[in-house]
Amino acid sequence: MPDAPIVLIVGAPRSGTTWLAKIVDSHPDVLYRHEPDETLPGPEPLTVEALPALLARWTADRSGRTAGKRPFFPKSFQSGWARALRGLIAASVRAASRLPPPLAAWGRIPIPDLLRGPPPRVAIKSVRWAMGAALLARTQPASRIVFILRHPCGQVASVMRGNRMRRFDLKTEGTDMPFDEAAAVAFAAAHGVNDRAFQALPDAAKYAWSWRAFNEPAYAALAALPNVHVVLYEALCTEPVALSRRILTFAGLNFGHQTQDFLARSTMHQGRAGYYAIFRDAIAAAEGWRTAMPPEEREAVRSVAAGSPLARFWPDLAMSA
Repeated sequence: MPDAPIVLIVGAPRSGTTWLAKIVDSHPDVLYRHEPDETLPGPEPLTVEALPALLARWTADRSGRTAGKRPFFPKSFQSGWARALRGLIAASVRAASRLPPPLAAWGRIPIPDLLRGPPPRVAIKSVRWAMGAALLARTQPASRIVFILRHPCGQVASVMRGNRMRRFDLKTEGTDMPFDEAAAVAFAAAHGVNDRAFQALPDAAKYAWSWRAFNEPAYAALAALPNVHVVLYEALCTEPVALSRRILTFAGLNFGHQTQDFLARSTMHQGRAGYYAIFRDAIAAAEGWRTAMPPEEREAVRSVAAGSPLARFWPDLAMSA
């Protein structure tokens, strides 16, 4: 399996990475691994020599978090009975993980892939591995990296909502951000905002600096490489079929009925959608922040994001709230 060409989906948290990854996973030739870097972090610094072994470990990771992300799709390398059995095991592992000790130990049982042959492609999704993605793209030309960007107001609004719902653990004890505050502080300092000034900012502005700290270096490292494709979340929501077809073609995969069906189900959901749900009204998901986000928070994000070179993707960032 480690010899299979890698399709890497990468983007900042709450940027649509899981939905995009499941679009790729909907192809019958793809074996999917969900955020294996969360359970098996890569070495620091990552080297060219260490990269193949790391990808092999991630591909072989069958933990519930990595191998159990629903929905599951029929695969060319897996029989129908194997898919049904695997789904049952995955559901049992997920249920066991919520039980009290010692029963929760059953939630750490690996989920078997039950393959009848090697998968033609491996897809991996990460919300942290942007610099590793650049190394992968440069050293393995057969790999394909899809980097997704989301409007900073949409991403920040989603992160802040999740924080209020206690969906995240704080990255560092004593901070008020669920992600890497130190990286945001350092990035802001490099742009003339010292630590004291950063800490005095409203939360929405701090989160906007986090958006910049992740996306700007990632875009600079990735965008010009021939095996990297950049997609805007809002565009994917507006034209899911056309852009998904383009993304799969870029990855060397055809656009089939299985993907078409998944797009129909995942973009036209009616009713309430859970925080991590991928079945939702796509247009509402992309534009909902415009009515749900208070004007002062929108302005706080714009005051930071307007200075980003990525602001050109969203002309409204230059406008006042």
